[in-house]
Amino acid sequence: MRHETADGEQIKEMAQTARCRRQKNKRFIFLLLVSCIMSLVSDLPAWAQAGKIGYINIAKVFDNYQRTKSSDVVLEKRGKQKEAELEGRLNELKKLRQNLELLNDEARDSKGREIEERADELQRVRTTAVRDLRRERDKIAKSILDDIQGAIKDYAKANGFSLIVDERSLLYGEDAYDLSDEILQVLNSRAAKSAAATNR
Repeated sequence: MRHETADGEQIKEMAQTARCRRQKNKRFIFLLLVSCIMSLVSDLPAWAQAGKIGYINIAKVFDNYQRTKSSDVVLEKRGKQKEAELEGRLNELKKLRQNLELLNDEARDSKGREIEERADELQRVRTTAVRDLRRERDKIAKSILDDIQGAIKDYAKANGFSLIVDERSLLYGEDAYDLSDEILQVLNSRAAKSAAATNR
């Protein structure tokens, strides 16, 4: 009995020691994090002396860029065309299945195999269409993001910025340092000129 009590006390002591270690580790991590933040903040004047700094809301710029909106319209139109094509094939398949009941056994077996082949083909076409649209959307999105990155670099060089970061990597940023609208204006101006040149 005493042996069991001693074991129980020993387990409690071990648990208490483990809790203390965890609390010390948490304190250490917290202090390390605070010191990192303080060193960044203390270096901020050095950045400011080197040049201007700013940040951008990439999602806002991407969504409101005219090229993104135009691409969305094109992709939506293609998606609807594919959907209409698939819907037409599906309706044909439904009619074939309805007529299957009217056939004799031999014709029903033959037609049943044909229907299954068409159903498999329809599934393949649907999968391919979805995959192709997704690939096209990804390719266009990458190209648009490259445009945005190029515009940010050009704007930074032209206006003496040493640092422009994505808003998502900021804990806090004053509105005065938000360059999203300026970059968007540059991008949409370029898109308008490009569209005008194409329409000539």
